Formats: sequence, structure tokens, C-alpha cells
Amino acid sequence: MSQSEFGLKRVLGLWEVAAIAVGQTIGAGIFVMTGMAAGFTGPSVPLAYLLAVIPVVFLMLSLAMLGSALPTTGGNYKYASRLFSPRAAFIGVWGFMGGTLVGAFPLWALSGARYLQAVMEVDTVAAAVAIMTILFLVNLVGISMAAAVQALFVLLMLIALIMFGITGIPHIDPANFTPFFPAGVHGFILATCVLTFTHLGANSIVELGGEIKNPGRVIPRAFMISIPLVTVIYLLVAVTAVGVVPWSKLAGQPLTAAAEVFMGKGAFNFFVIGGGMLAIITTLNAGFMWGTKSLLVMAADGLFPRALTAVNRRFGTPHWFLLFIYLVSCGALIIFGEDYLEAFTALGSIGGIIIFLPVMGAALVLPKKAPEAYAASSFKLKGIWVYLVPSVGALVALGVMGMLLIDLLGMPRGSVFGYLFIVWLAIGLVYYEIRCRALRRQGRMPEAVKQVQGREF
Repeated sequence: MSQSEFGLKRVLGLWEVAAIAVGQTIGAGIFVMTGMAAGFTGPSVPLAYLLAVIPVVFLMLSLAMLGSALPTTGGNYKYASRLFSPRAAFIGVWGFMGGTLVGAFPLWALSGARYLQAVMEVDTVAAAVAIMTILFLVNLVGISMAAAVQALFVLLMLIALIMFGITGIPHIDPANFTPFFPAGVHGFILATCVLTFTHLGANSIVELGGEIKNPGRVIPRAFMISIPLVTVIYLLVAVTAVGVVPWSKLAGQPLTAAAEVFMGKGAFNFFVIGGGMLAIITTLNAGFMWGTKSLLVMAADGLFPRALTAVNRRFGTPHWFLLFIYLVSCGALIIFGEDYLEAFTALGSIGGIIIFLPVMGAALVLPKKAPEAYAASSFKLKGIWVYLVPSVGALVALGVMGMLLIDLLGMPRGSVFGYLFIVWLAIGLVYYEIRCRALRRQGRMPEAVKQVQGREF
């Protein structure tokens, strides 16, 4: 068993990495946003799901190229800091950290607790904290254990979603598909934009390059497996959901509104637990697995205290950063509670998308900054595509982030989060400049500022 940066162990194979990508992508989105999209565009939701994956493909192709050419730990930060802009890379991860730990992690935990309430009586916040605690402990004892749990849960989740799609087909009423565009082109475009968020998440695997066996080949292959698989699952589920009930009854409702129409009690309970809850738990579990990696590299660069890079000798896990994620996310859960669920959703999505911006810049300059690594890569974009794909990806990320921020600022309970996020970014920029000046005075130039160009990552 080989080791990589920070003493991390290379234990993940193709199927474990693909399971992480699938589990991180299929989460609360499909169970909540399918009904939301139905309210925007009616029965044309399946087509909206199909079109929503197109911009995401541009983002993931760029990441696949980077992950194949320069597999490393903490790729979302390291690629951008070494190839594009250290400052932009820091702000990307800083924004991700604020949006994800205070938004996405609480959202996932609360959503899991709410699905659990469909089959038993539990307090929402207490159950959410319990879910966070269990997954924190699983990840603390090693990524092999976390990956095994992930693979099992993803399998059960896929079985539940496929069962929903297939068993619901005989109950589809063709009349439910008319009119196909009840809200016209505007509603369809809005639904497509919203559903773009449900396809994001597979970028998590470029954070795990230091724990993947043969990462140069495994990372792009995992993308090629996870993206089509997720898209097919989404189409199957969406066709059944809008086909078994009139779209007006599905609008704004979770998938359980469609499932209860044709599923018996046993099948319904399995769908709620094996589908809804496990989809959310696999996303949260994958978040623990990859959420520490860019922070590790930033600390190694001197931007955070180096003591935080310590890895547990017995389990080979970054215990301090795992504890940091756990405490901040549980704190947000307890302080804000379930009343801020919509704000958590928007803030988490902003955090998830902002990290793409500097990474697209890194993909754009990869052939120039790291020509040897680019030439030797097993997967690379060529010709005009090497410039077009990351450029489109950056524009998509900017547009989505802007739309989300406007949406967050317009929420009664979300405006505070929106302004705090803007302040958080400003604080990050000031902190970065102060920290870099301090390091320069000490003669400890951050490694990122040296702009590694094709050398060992």
C-alpha cells in the first residue's frame, strides 16, 4: 500500500472513486428539486434534467483533464494556485469553505433527518446532529472504512431510485404530459438552471488524487462512469415522477408525493430510507472524505497553521480538519435550525460553484504551464476544445453563482447569509494578503506563489 502527500494512503480504486462521485452528486437535489422544477416547467422536467447536464459536462471535462495530467491531493486548490492564481485559488476555497460548512453540510444533515421522519418520530435538529456525528466518526477511523460505507450506501440508493422509476412506469398516464410546456420557454429555462445544481458534485474526486491508486487513469474514467449513470437515473426518476401524478400536484413537493401513489408501505419505506435518506447521507459522507484535502494543502503552504496538517498515525486521516468541519457544521445546525433550510440550500450551492472559477483558469493554461504533464496525460482536450471547454465552464460558474446570490439576497431568511458571505469573501482576501506578507518577512514564501510549472505536484 503506497503513501502520498501528508502520509495519506493510496487505497481507492476505480469503483470506490466512481461511488464517491455518484454519492456526492445524487443527494437532496433530486428528491427536492424535481418537484420545484415541476412547478416551473410542468411535465417537461425530464428534458430540463437532460439539458441541465450539458454545462456541467464542460466543468467536469476540464477537471478530468487536470486530474489525469496532475493527480494530487486537494486538486481544486492546488491546480488553481500552481497554474493560475494563488490569490484566486485561496478565495475559491475560502468561499467554498464558508458556503459548504455553514450551508451544504447542515442542509444535507437536515434533509436526511426529514426523510427519517417519514418512517419514525425524531427531532429534526437532534437527528441531523446524530447523522453528522456518525459520519464524522466513520471518516475519522479511515478513508477505507468511509469508502466501503459509501459504496454500500450508493448501491442501496441506486436500487431504490431504479425501483421507483421502473415500478412506476406501469402507472404513468400519458395525459399527465400535456401541456408539455405549461409555463412556456421562460419556465423551462428557469427549471433547467435550477436542475444544473443537481448534477454538480463529482468534482470532489480531484481532491482525492493522493488516495487513489493510478489516479491519472482512474479520475477521468470515474467521471465517464458517474456522469452518464447519474443522468440516466435522473431521467428515469423524472419521467416516472411527472407521469404518475399531474405536474400541479408534484409542484413544490418531494418525490414522496409521487411514490405514495403507486408504492406499497414496504416499498415506500425502502424508497424513503434506501433512496431519500441514503442519497443525502452518501453526499454528506463524500463531503467529509474530500472536504479536508484542499485545506491540508493550504496549511502546508503556510496559509493556515501547519499543525493542522497532522494526520492520525493509526488511521491515516486528517483528524484536526475533520473535527473542524464537524464542529462548524454542527454549530450552524444548532444555531439556525431547520427554519433556514432554503438559505442553507442557496448558500451551499454558492460555495459549491465558486470553487470552479479559478480551477477553470488552471485548465485553460495547463498546456502552457505544464506542457510535459499535459502531453503525457492519458486524457486531454485538444485543439480549440482545450480553450473553449474551460472558458464555457467559467462562464457557467459565474452565471450560476450570480443567480444564486441574487436568490439568496432576496430571501427573507437568506439575506443575512448573502451579505455575510460577501463579507466572508472580503475577510478572506484581507487575511490572504496579511498572511502572505507575514510569510515573506519570515522568508517563507508560500509554495503556491512560486507557481510550480509542471514539476512534481
